[in-house]
Amino acid sequence: MHDGRFATLQEVLAHYNGGIRRSKTLSPLIIEANNIAKTQNDHISLNLNDNEITAIIAFLHTLTDEKFLANRAFSNPFIAENNDD
Repeated sequence: MHDGRFATLQEVLAHYNGGIRRSKTLSPLIIEANNIAKTQNDHISLNLNDNEITAIIAFLHTLTDEKFLANRAFSNPFIAENNDD
């Protein structure tokens, strides 16, 4: 996730699916995405089932472009290239 506290996509979705605490910094988009009736003000959750979680993770994996990730043209410009290859 954005602050590195979760190591896997499963952990991120479990966080959003397990109930999010309302705070001043919580995005209104998260509140709007809540799948629980709006009568429960303190509990915000996406309420995804196992099939939905699996589908979201599978979709996110399709966005990983291995060629792009390994392309030297997009590597760190501040690291000197080793020309001994």
